[in-house]
Amino acid sequence: MHRLRSPRRRSVRLLAAVLLGACIGATGLLSAPPTAEAAVPKLRKVATVDMQKVLNETQLGKKARKKLETSSKAKQQKLDKKRAQLEKDQAKLQTLKGAALAKAQEDLQKQLIELQQVYMTMQQELAADEGRLLEEIYGKSKGIVDKIADELGLDLVLINDVNNIIYQKSGLDITDELVKRFNKQYQ
Repeated sequence: MHRLRSPRRRSVRLLAAVLLGACIGATGLLSAPPTAEAAVPKLRKVATVDMQKVLNETQLGKKARKKLETSSKAKQQKLDKKRAQLEKDQAKLQTLKGAALAKAQEDLQKQLIELQQVYMTMQQELAADEGRLLEEIYGKSKGIVDKIADELGLDLVLINDVNNIIYQKSGLDITDELVKRFNKQYQ
């Protein structure tokens, strides 16, 4: 008799638990607690700046670009000179045979590796120079943009980049004002 009651008691308890759960769920007591909504400030005014235009149109940017171009041309001439020598050495290979040919090919391979290393080093130097230029102009632009944003009551100023902004209403670009003030402040 005890055995008969035990399964029945379990069934009754299980049924009671299910009914209790359904009642509590129906009244909303088991639902998730109400969540507080985070207050997200509404943006009233947003503007953009075309930093490429700032680099190209500010006096400091123009001077720096000219310096970079001069450096790049000098490095390219050095590279072209080495490449021309390699081509001459390669043309000489046709006249060689045996051990002399093998030695010349080995030397040529070493020169080619050296040329590639020189090219990579030059590219890294140019990238570093351009990075320093960008950093300097960005840094100087930041203070001016802060003042413009404050004057115009802007909430957000973004860098206008074709990879990030796909639509923009006209009149939201403050680049021209930035260039004007940048040139005035950093002549």
